[in-house]
Amino acid sequence: MRNNNNIVQRSRLNRTKRNKNRKNSNIKIAFIFILLFVIVVAGINVANSFASPRKTGEVSFNIEPGSSVAKIAEVLEESKIIKSANSFRIYCKLFADSSKFKAGQYSVNRPIDFKDITELLSKGQNRTNGVKVTIPEGFVITQVATLMESKELGNKAEFLELAKTGDFDYEFLKFDLDPSVKFKLEGFMYPDTYFFHENATSEEIIKILLDTFKNKVWEKLKTASNENGLDYNQLLTLASIVEKEAVKDDERAKIAGVFLNRIDIDMSLQSCATVQYALNREKFSKTVTFEETRLESPYNTYKYPGLPPGPISNPGIKSIEAVIKPDTNKYLFFVAKGDGSHQFSLTYDEHLEAIQKYQK
Repeated sequence: MRNNNNIVQRSRLNRTKRNKNRKNSNIKIAFIFILLFVIVVAGINVANSFASPRKTGEVSFNIEPGSSVAKIAEVLEESKIIKSANSFRIYCKLFADSSKFKAGQYSVNRPIDFKDITELLSKGQNRTNGVKVTIPEGFVITQVATLMESKELGNKAEFLELAKTGDFDYEFLKFDLDPSVKFKLEGFMYPDTYFFHENATSEEIIKILLDTFKNKVWEKLKTASNENGLDYNQLLTLASIVEKEAVKDDERAKIAGVFLNRIDIDMSLQSCATVQYALNREKFSKTVTFEETRLESPYNTYKYPGLPPGPISNPGIKSIEAVIKPDTNKYLFFVAKGDGSHQFSLTYDEHLEAIQKYQK
């Protein structure tokens, strides 16, 4: 009887175990189905967010100069051109260079997919209106102000006063201002092509220029700050000098290296460009006279060693990148050859020979 009882108990235990295993198996299967369902639904939602809205017809939208990709995505979503601003940002990060997007008033026909809208923004196609203004690399602030007034945008005197004393809330403007600096905003007026609305004020224009600087330059400068002993404002100041001294792009980093070599040994930069800025010139000549190099000004790098108190122009991205990643060389001198290129020299005697050869 005991054996029979043991057999019956084991049978019951096995049956209970099988039932438990079957129940666990059913739970696992149900969990897998639920998980698959969630994945499918999520996938459909993601795919749907990348699809164009079912809206049709022509629609206009405006991209302000200096707009970030996040701001552009918001404008497109509000205009019912895209479904999801987040999805558009992800797409741009993976497949498009948003730094090439051009400002302006656009008109497009819906529906339009992400690929076509990013290409349109990159090429600046379908722009309909706005005052087009191109600020060349190396313009000084007075030139920028004159250019704006010539386009009937704002007032030159008001623009310059704001550039000197205006209170603009940007991280890169929170530096200790040297009292001898002519314009606090010199160097921060990013050279680019802009489209402004016809009634734009000087303050609105300046904010757009500063926004563009923030979006295209600031992170690079902030990251590079103090890597070679210069803070970001000093890097920008050096870039503004390189912008005025260099003609050929492939020499910008080399010229930056020369100036850094001079700074390292406390040698005067002796940049003609800084003297011309001190002379309040807008269009710089190739050289300055001996008498001009004796000008009393903190911007005169013939008279005072080191960098001037602030930028002397508004440099383009190539000059900024040149000071962030300067050429490593031992040159201390360079002289213009007359064709846009320069002769670089290690010693003063070599430099004098180059002057005799190229600047007779």
